[in-house]
Amino acid sequence: MKLGQTIINIRKERKMTQEEFARIFHVTRQTVSNWENEKSYPDLETLVRISEEFQISLDAMLKEDVQMVKKINREIQFSQKFKKSLKTVLVCAGVLLLLGAGVYGVMWQKAKTSLEKGFQEGIEKNQFQFDKKEGYYKKTVSEDACYILPNQKMPGCFDFSLHFHSTFLDYYGPEEGQNIQIRWSEMGKEDKIVSSVFYLDAEGNLEKSLSEKEEESLCEKNETVREVLKEGERIFMEVYKE
Repeated sequence: MKLGQTIINIRKERKMTQEEFARIFHVTRQTVSNWENEKSYPDLETLVRISEEFQISLDAMLKEDVQMVKKINREIQFSQKFKKSLKTVLVCAGVLLLLGAGVYGVMWQKAKTSLEKGFQEGIEKNQFQFDKKEGYYKKTVSEDACYILPNQKMPGCFDFSLHFHSTFLDYYGPEEGQNIQIRWSEMGKEDKIVSSVFYLDAEGNLEKSLSEKEEESLCEKNETVREVLKEGERIFMEVYKE
């Protein structure tokens, strides 16, 4: 008996409409009609559900239906091939992931050693002293002027960074009756260090950020600022060298 006729017999024995049968297996009435007219076949999962729902063995349902048996065999073979291919892909992906993690670990350790060594050499060469209370490195220029460096440590391996989180150097000092701050930060275009000049109020709060033209004008008028900018760039290069 063909599978289509078997489904018809199961449905009619239980006095079910195609729509009622379809609702049980979450398909449309038209799908059930196609099964019964052998225009299409249920997939293997649905066949198992029909078997369990109506307590009919798969052997009994598929008996003499050669086409359906062939379809199921193809599905099983495809499933086996898919599982085998998936396993191979997962194994390869795992190997590549481990290799990638190993390579990144080596790169991270190399960057950590290079950056932290260069930082320590730079602060020692430029005679910075660590201020335990404030938590930063300080180089005193005069009673009112100094350079400040953050206490740099390489980010953890799982931060996925091969550089310090932030690289900067600050200078604080009075110039012509005005408190100023100069900050040198990460490399800009053409490997030039980016520097910014700020005016601070009496309490050390930001009062004004100088424009590029204002910085140029200040440097033209003030030799000390020019020297500080040059010295700060040199320190920055030595401290943050890789």
